Amino acid sequence: MTQKVYNYPSDELLVKAIVNNDHTAFKNLYYKYFQMLIRFAWYRLHSMETARDLVQEVFYRVWIKRQNLDPDKSIKAYLYKSLNNLIINHSKLSSSKTSSIEDLKNEKSLSNKNFQDFNIDIQTSMQKLPEKLKTVFILSRIEGYKYTEIAEICGISIKAVEKRMSKTFNILRKIFNE
Repeated sequence: MTQKVYNYPSDELLVKAIVNNDHTAFKNLYYKYFQMLIRFAWYRLHSMETARDLVQEVFYRVWIKRQNLDPDKSIKAYLYKSLNNLIINHSKLSSSKTSSIEDLKNEKSLSNKNFQDFNIDIQTSMQKLPEKLKTVFILSRIEGYKYTEIAEICGISIKAVEKRMSKTFNILRKIFNE
């Protein structure tokens, strides 16, 4: 079964239309980025329900503040930055940072036992990373973004992204060698 690929208008055109109260453009933006944002939030929170809630909150805020959107700025960076801030705030307010076994069962990529164990080890190790390193690692290795895109999303330089990735790999090596 082949998956349909949709050709959405450019982000700039979508944002211009959203600023002008275009509900269809907003839906297109939502469908274009929803799954990517959910994955990003899930890897940080390990709760599909919380991930969905926070992504919904991001899109709610986009619609409410649509008059303030700038079509010349990256909406993708804005969405990720907003979601990242919500995740940080949620994590500060949350007393428990444990992952749900049900969420792990629902993740499609967890198909065989060895991969499950490896994936759980990575998830556990990622919990030990500082927030800034975790964000860069997820965007790079899980979401597949280039360093230039990560720099734009996080509002840092490309050199800072490189340094954070290097530091992340050093920390992960130490954790896996324990």
